[in-house]
Amino acid sequence: MTNKLLLPLLGAMTLFALPVLAQETPASTPQAVAPYKTAIGFRTSFGGSSGTHSDLRLKHFIKPETALELQVGQLSYRDTYQASLHYIWQPQLLSTSRLRPYAGIGIGAVGTTRNRLYEKQDLEMGAVVLGSVGIEYTFRKLPLSVSLDYRHTLLGLSTGTFQYRGYSSMNSVGLGLKYTFGK
Repeated sequence: MTNKLLLPLLGAMTLFALPVLAQETPASTPQAVAPYKTAIGFRTSFGGSSGTHSDLRLKHFIKPETALELQVGQLSYRDTYQASLHYIWQPQLLSTSRLRPYAGIGIGAVGTTRNRLYEKQDLEMGAVVLGSVGIEYTFRKLPLSVSLDYRHTLLGLSTGTFQYRGYSSMNSVGLGLKYTFGK
């Protein structure tokens, strides 16, 4: 008896579902578009063992969802500098193209002219691998972009001075502001 009622019920549900299935569906998903071609600006980091410091940044989109970003700056330690190049993946959200999350990995160099006791010494260099995650908002009518991110040192190779200080001094949360141009 149950089987005799189930078959007509399923047939009626299919009949009512056909108009819903017949509605137009998009042939493809919207194409991602880079929010800008190139941007230049700065990032100010807060907290962490290195305190507050700023970096200059230059970002250039090489594809609609990927960019290269060069960062150059001075850590809060006296006479300590860093430079890194990041490969950034920045997907476009379905709901908006102005607010975009991103994740990246980069390689860089760190140098100092101070030893463990902060005495003057010859330039000492170290290599680092960095990871970063964040979110960026690009204004519609202003050529500005604001970002909030976290940068983490994944691997550091160096000599004694940086092993003592630790690469964790580069781990930081930062707020960035960039001037954007090109489309």
